[in-house]
Amino acid sequence: AWRMRGLDVPRVGELTRLMTMSAWNLLDDWFESPQIKGALAVDGIIGTWAGPATPGTAYVLMHHEIGDAGLGLSSWGYPRGGMGAVSDALKGSAEEFGAEVRTNAPVERILQKNGRVTGVVLLGGEELEADLVVAATHPRITFLEQLGREELPDEFVGSIERWNSRSGVVKINLALSELPDFTADPGQGDHLGGAIELAHSIDYIEEAFQDARRGEPARRPFSDGVIPTVFDRTLCPEGYHIMSLFTQWVPHEWSQEPHREELEAYANRVIDGYGELAPNLKRSILHRQVLGPYDMEQDLGLIGGNIFHGELSAEQLFHMRPAPGYADYRTPIRGLYQASSATHAGGGVCAIPAYNCVREIRRDRRRARLKERLTLRNRG
Repeated sequence: AWRMRGLDVPRVGELTRLMTMSAWNLLDDWFESPQIKGALAVDGIIGTWAGPATPGTAYVLMHHEIGDAGLGLSSWGYPRGGMGAVSDALKGSAEEFGAEVRTNAPVERILQKNGRVTGVVLLGGEELEADLVVAATHPRITFLEQLGREELPDEFVGSIERWNSRSGVVKINLALSELPDFTADPGQGDHLGGAIELAHSIDYIEEAFQDARRGEPARRPFSDGVIPTVFDRTLCPEGYHIMSLFTQWVPHEWSQEPHREELEAYANRVIDGYGELAPNLKRSILHRQVLGPYDMEQDLGLIGGNIFHGELSAEQLFHMRPAPGYADYRTPIRGLYQASSATHAGGGVCAIPAYNCVREIRRDRRRARLKERLTLRNRG
């Protein structure tokens, strides 16, 4: 199989190393600067319950480098109007093809009969009939809440129950009266529109993870920060800015309770960390929003607060995503498909799971039509 893909023995070896080694070891192979390695290591652990020394995080790093936002491989970009503009664009495109988009209409149950999907029941009792349903929700929601365990094979249920969806992520949004002024590169400019990492070294990041593994919020959290308003002035009034901080770690068990006071203290430490580099930051903060794992699970349906609908660990990739035998976007229920970030090529905003899912739906439809024609021909 490897030869069919043009991989010789040395390249298979390199691929094996990439899939099993840590981000720390990978970066040690290529870089010397602790600062460079710290900044690059962020892509190996972002949204992940693993530190940079954990085996398998080299793949996570590479996973975040395959995107192309129009500037070539490994480029990132800001959608004008924020992420909500992406949702609006998808909605508009779907409506152009005749779709009806309904919001504030959560699905309570997925209906099936004799192993085939028949529709859904919305919260409130409204029933919608359908012979094809695509679920983009977390697999635990889809298969353990919207369906009954008794409606699914025991082995499949066991795989979903074991699906790891830990996180430890805390999202901090800041409204600023002015841009931060970093002592290392003073003044305003496009440099403030890139990633602003609070990650002094790989050791710094690893220490933060080890704190959380011991059940404590990180004493010195790391943060992946951006200020999209440097380029996109549609997001806030003139003269103000928004700073978005994706930070880690708190204990993953915090998804079970709010931990509000501890979260605010944790956010203070993040802001203090940036304040050491940009002394004007603290006084420029007009308002802040702090979202922990509990908020992400309760408000956004991200079980465990995991933005990928499940960890990008070696045992949860490719044919294992989200369960052996069901990595092809199909499910044990005929006509019910899955296209969440927990399927192959998720996570991240890439649309690959949905693209692949539609491909499989069309393939199944062609097979069904062919089978129907052959049946009619045999009857004739």
